[in-house]
Amino acid sequence: MKHTLSTKAEISQIACHDCDLLQRIPQLEVGQSANCIRCNAILFRNQKNSVNRSLAFAITGLILYVISNMFPLLSLKALGITQDETLISTSLSLFKADMPLLSIIVLFTTVIFPATTLLGTIYILMQVKMNKFNDYTAPLFRFLRSTDTWGMLEIFMLALLVAMVKLGDVAEVVFGTSLYAFCLLIISLTLLTHSLNPQDVWNRLRLTRNCHDA
Repeated sequence: MKHTLSTKAEISQIACHDCDLLQRIPQLEVGQSANCIRCNAILFRNQKNSVNRSLAFAITGLILYVISNMFPLLSLKALGITQDETLISTSLSLFKADMPLLSIIVLFTTVIFPATTLLGTIYILMQVKMNKFNDYTAPLFRFLRSTDTWGMLEIFMLALLVAMVKLGDVAEVVFGTSLYAFCLLIISLTLLTHSLNPQDVWNRLRLTRNCHDA
C-alpha cells in the first residue's frame, strides 16, 4: 500500500521549546500555527512548500558562504600599506595577537558552524525530497538543531562595523566583495531558520519508516 503525505500537518506530539510541556499538535491547514497551551509560544507553523523554500535558501546561503570566504571582507590602507582581511585571516590574526580562545570562537561561529549548518541542511532536505533516509539522518538533524544558537554571524558583523568606525580615523577602510556576500549570507540563514519547519522533517522520517515497516 502506498503512503502519501496529506496537505495537512501530521498529528504528533512535541515538547514546547520554552516550557517543555509535551502536547499533541492537531491537524493544521496550510498557513495555520499551533501555540503552547501553557505559555502560548509558537510550537509549529504549517507553511506552504517549507522544504522547497528552505532548500533554496540553504543552497543560496552555501553559494554566498563560498564567496564570502574567497575574497577579502575589507581592506585597510594606512601609510601606503594595504592589509586585506578575510574570515579565516581574522581568526588567525586574533591567534597571533595572543587571543587563542577568542580566535577559536570566531573560527567556529563564523566559519565552521555556518558551513556545517548549510551542508547538513542541504543533505537532510535532499533526503526528505527523495524520501530516502539512513541511520545518520535523525542524529544529524538533532545535531544541526542543537548548534543553531552557535551561528552568531550577526554579532560578528556588529563587532566588525564597530571596528570599522574606530579604524576610520587612522586608516582608509575599503569594503570588499565578501562583505556584501557576508551580509546576504546572514539574511539567507535568517530566512532559512524561519522557513524550515523541523516537524516536517520528523513527520516525513516517521512516515517513511512506517512505510518500510509495513
